Amino acid sequence: MLSFLKFLLIFQLFSITLLATTELQKEYIVTNKRVMLSDIIKDPKEDLLLYEITSTRHSKRVQASKLLKKLQTYGYRDLSSKHAYIQFSQKSPIDTKPLEDAVVRYYKKYYKNIKIKKVVVEPNRYLTKIPQNYTVGFTRNAQLSHKGIFYIKTDTNKKIFFHYLIDGTINVYETKKPIKKGEELSFLNCQKKSIMLDKFRAMPLVILPRGHYEAKHRIKKFKLLTQRDVEKLFLVKRGAHITVTLQNGGIDIIFSGRALQSGRYGDTITIMHNNNKKIHVVVTGKNRAKVK
Repeated sequence: MLSFLKFLLIFQLFSITLLATTELQKEYIVTNKRVMLSDIIKDPKEDLLLYEITSTRHSKRVQASKLLKKLQTYGYRDLSSKHAYIQFSQKSPIDTKPLEDAVVRYYKKYYKNIKIKKVVVEPNRYLTKIPQNYTVGFTRNAQLSHKGIFYIKTDTNKKIFFHYLIDGTINVYETKKPIKKGEELSFLNCQKKSIMLDKFRAMPLVILPRGHYEAKHRIKKFKLLTQRDVEKLFLVKRGAHITVTLQNGGIDIIFSGRALQSGRYGDTITIMHNNNKKIHVVVTGKNRAKVK
């Protein structure tokens, strides 16, 4: 029993040691040409000079193994690195606020309900200034990740690239139970959830209008819904009797007809009127349409 307790204690201590291990970043942004211990370690007991960036350069690249040995001599042994080299880059003295605002505007186009706590923008290379006139461009599907690269294009078509990182939350939808292919998505089988903006395989579903979507395939319980999982709901099925509205001089004329095609919201389909005349209509709801 004593041996088991001793083993358990050793295991717990080992687990704590593993949890305490901190991994070095691939790159650190420093405020000047002096790389200090505080650039890596938060609130060190004594801030020490690690390296100096030469006057003709704005970055310094060091071997991770040598940096770890240096940190160990200062008593920091709970560090590791998955990178062979660590880079220290001098922070550019530019105003990044307009660029941060551009990132916010871009993400708000895709996530209307996004709540952004912080945006960090850094140029790919050292800059002393940015051009007065430029346009902003993002890589394809940049909105699917909380970090990435964008560029500004100058009047001379020169591109300057920047890294960015967003700390924010968005509202999404997940399934409350398994959903069959073709089943309508609603608050009966889905629920809203607030999550951190991270990295997604496809655009998350951020709105769930009533009577608008159905499952494109079978979906598991508690699965995040994306645009790949849904398609517009068939509000009119072929052969169904539907109610049609015709607006004529401010007056709504209502009649019925039989759908010759299935249709989703906004689709144009053909119906057969009771007088055996074919009419093109636009689907507006469940078994409802209006004359084009």
